[in-house]
Amino acid sequence: MNRNVLIGCLLATVMLLASCSKKNVYENVLPKDAAVVVSVDLVSMADKSGLSSDKEAPVVARLSNALKSGAEGAGELIDKVTKDPSESGLDLTEKVYYFVGSGGVSTGLVMRVSDDGKLEDLLKALHDQQVCEKPVEADGCMWTAMGNVLVAYTDDAFLAMLDLKGGQAKDMLHSASMLLRQTEKDGFAATSDFQHMKETKGDIVLLTSLDWIPSEYVAPLTMGTSASMNLKDVKYLSAVNFEKGKVVMDVKDMTTDKLVNAMTEKQLQATNPVKGTYLDAFPANTFFWMTGNMDGGKIYDLLCENATVRQQFESSIMPIDFKAIFSSIKGDMAVALTNPLQNGFIAYADVTNSEFLQTFEDLKPLLAMTNGQMQLLNRGVNDYEFRMQDGQMLGMRPGVVSFWFGVRNNRLYFTNDANLVDARVSGLSLRDCAWGKKVAGKRCFVGMNFASVTAQAKQLLGSNNQYASAVGALGCLDYMTIESADCKSAHLELVTTDKDKNILQSLLEAFN
Repeated sequence: MNRNVLIGCLLATVMLLASCSKKNVYENVLPKDAAVVVSVDLVSMADKSGLSSDKEAPVVARLSNALKSGAEGAGELIDKVTKDPSESGLDLTEKVYYFVGSGGVSTGLVMRVSDDGKLEDLLKALHDQQVCEKPVEADGCMWTAMGNVLVAYTDDAFLAMLDLKGGQAKDMLHSASMLLRQTEKDGFAATSDFQHMKETKGDIVLLTSLDWIPSEYVAPLTMGTSASMNLKDVKYLSAVNFEKGKVVMDVKDMTTDKLVNAMTEKQLQATNPVKGTYLDAFPANTFFWMTGNMDGGKIYDLLCENATVRQQFESSIMPIDFKAIFSSIKGDMAVALTNPLQNGFIAYADVTNSEFLQTFEDLKPLLAMTNGQMQLLNRGVNDYEFRMQDGQMLGMRPGVVSFWFGVRNNRLYFTNDANLVDARVSGLSLRDCAWGKKVAGKRCFVGMNFASVTAQAKQLLGSNNQYASAVGALGCLDYMTIESADCKSAHLELVTTDKDKNILQSLLEAFN
């Protein structure tokens, strides 16, 4: 009896150790200094789209035929892989990872290897199709090159890397082999950021830091800020989930840099909850609309904390009182793109007075020196038209270009279409949209409606079969919103017209 108990305990211990050893060691490959890491749950997405069901078998068959048409002689292998993805030797039931290295120097894809023999067969078949070089063993791994992409793998992990600076694939072999040798204590998997990713539920989870910005762009972007700011500590955690009738993305600010956090707090103090004033100023089919509420004087002071910006304001060749303009703005503001094909836009902002317009009168003598190439024309008591004889002077389209601005009813306006100023809304306004009631109380809100764009796309491209799938997919979309209540988090929703189907399924059927 005691012997049986001992055997039972030994078996239980072996099973426990076996289960504990089934760690996703392929995740150790992720570089510790990765600036962007994305995890993708392919199984969840395939299930939600219906791609894994028998109903979508014709879609898989068409995909298989398309691949075979471009890879003669590999039909049997392609049929095997599309029928059973595990025949690739890669475990697609585990999460797939994508990363961008520090400074945007390199990028890579990491996957779990389930059968290195099958993976080798796949790469040999691709070599026969002249897609890649013949796989060889070196530095403790198998590797090959697909153009400038290095593919390296062991019996645990698959790694594909690309030098974003244009380097050769073979030059990354040493770096790849070092990543493939990492233990759970060496790479990104050892960081608290990775643990946050693992704890976050989502079909796609992203950890992004500003450290991905290439070094040549860092200095211009951070000019005038403290040298102590660490871009790697400015980071955001995002989760994307595909649901019935919509895709939802939640973004959380994970920044630990003290300087940036202090700036964010100052931005919060310079803004206020939106009242929704400009919801009634636009029709419900307006393509793009963004609103916020700010204290312009505080925003000006915040901008001037950056030495470079302050110098631009104070030493500008234009005799414009920027402080007076900013200080006059207090309350709701909104920007709208009414027709994406015609590029018509208008911006509104609540102002406390119109006295700042005098600064533009002071600009007229300077413009007079352009011999009529640029003009500032009075179009009313508090209304102006700024006209250029050739838009290319400021990098815009050739020919005459005009902008209108001024103050009416304590509202500053700026537009490239005079007909949009105080245009009367007949029928439903943005307040009547499905998202209209969500606007008030937010610090920032963006709304996009796709109905008018879809109608125009069908009119322009409907008869062109080349764009039929794209027009069909666009027709599935209803609206998109982005909202933030505290400057530390954001919520995005992309909503489809069919609220009873998962958005992936709706898009798949549209392309189908």
